[in-house]
Amino acid sequence: MHRVRRADVLAPGRPPVVFERHELQRDTEAHGHDFIELAVVTAGAATHVSAGGEWALERGSAVLLRPGDWHGYRDCRGLVVHNVYVGPEVFRHELAWLRAEPRLGRVLNTSCPSLQLDAATLQVAEAGFAALNDDAAGVAHAVRVGLLLCVLGGTTAALPPVPAGDMHSAVPAAARLLEDDIQHPWTLTELAASVNLSPSYLARLFTARFDMPPMTYLGRLRAERAAALLIETELSVAAIGRMVGWSDPNYASRRFGHFFAFSPTAYRDRFRAAGP
Repeated sequence: MHRVRRADVLAPGRPPVVFERHELQRDTEAHGHDFIELAVVTAGAATHVSAGGEWALERGSAVLLRPGDWHGYRDCRGLVVHNVYVGPEVFRHELAWLRAEPRLGRVLNTSCPSLQLDAATLQVAEAGFAALNDDAAGVAHAVRVGLLLCVLGGTTAALPPVPAGDMHSAVPAAARLLEDDIQHPWTLTELAASVNLSPSYLARLFTARFDMPPMTYLGRLRAERAAALLIETELSVAAIGRMVGWSDPNYASRRFGHFFAFSPTAYRDRFRAAGP
């Protein structure tokens, strides 16, 4: 179950959206990975464990994990979970328009949120899972993306609406600037000037949309990229830090630990070796 490398899950030439079904009767070891995972529970119960804490899972529960997030399942009791593995580029290309949908954007940019699908969405999702879990080669990418959108849309019902005044177009523009150049030594002042807003106003709008200020968002992007490099490569921690924009190894270790609750070395030691 614990395939942590993108190449093992989203192989070259395959669609960047893959579905799998798992039945779990016992604990699963905590594991991380370098792709997006959406886990939907259709039966049974368990406790979900992650850097963000622990919470109970039941039918209809959904958890979205961003690259680098680690998680596991404890006290599994007939748990049936459907995993949707997604390449992050899907949300930068064909689904880039989701940035303009405030509540979906909040789901996509929150690590390990605990979500609940409404009954209608869960029913549609189960029918889709039944058709797609075999990962038949003939299933069109558009069908996979359609089911992904259905499930994501169903997770927003329980989320509070974003005030209309906080839906400023500069916010996704600022997020794209950070995503496109995580190595750049960004400051809030420079970022705000790039989207023609004052620093304080951008910080308020950005936090309302993504539940975190811009510089924290940048830190998480860097940590996610560092996590992938720790899993995929033999590069030193210092070299990885420099590649993602953290030139000071001590600072890099502190910031990485803030997001994933492990130092870079401990993260690599624990999760790179994770296996079935």
